[in-house]
Amino acid sequence: MNEIILLLLGFLGVFAAGCSIALLALGKLIDQFPSGDESKRTRSITSPVETTKISIALFWGLFIIGGWAVMQESRLVMIAGITTLFAISLFMITALIFSFAVLNALRARKSGAKAPVGIPVIQISPAAPVPVSAEAEPIQPAPVLRKRYNNPLTDFMLNALLKKE
Repeated sequence: MNEIILLLLGFLGVFAAGCSIALLALGKLIDQFPSGDESKRTRSITSPVETTKISIALFWGLFIIGGWAVMQESRLVMIAGITTLFAISLFMITALIFSFAVLNALRARKSGAKAPVGIPVIQISPAAPVPVSAEAEPIQPAPVLRKRYNNPLTDFMLNALLKKE
């Protein structure tokens, strides 16, 4: 049993190392992304790079604790270790998804900033009414074809939904 747990712990460690590297790279990209006026921007512990480093350090601390707990003989401690490892794995996946979403939003805002903003919309009405020919026939809507199945339950539900009173 311990061999299987060690193998799974190794796979999780490789996954976590890759995710950690990707998350640090994304944090650096987000932090270096131009936000407009850089003179007002202060770099502190709340900047994306520092916050990412802190979260990665907490992740690896919890990974070591969870790995130690999984290797214990006590069933309760082992379950707590598995739960810890599962929770921090979900945290890592969520952090990666959130970082990709933030980077995507920053890129969309940057590309949207190039478009002129604040141009008033002017509605132009035609000078003369557009002549309409009297010969134009109204366009007939295309018939809607539905495939019907021989199932009494779905026929009953479909008829109940389409019932006109």
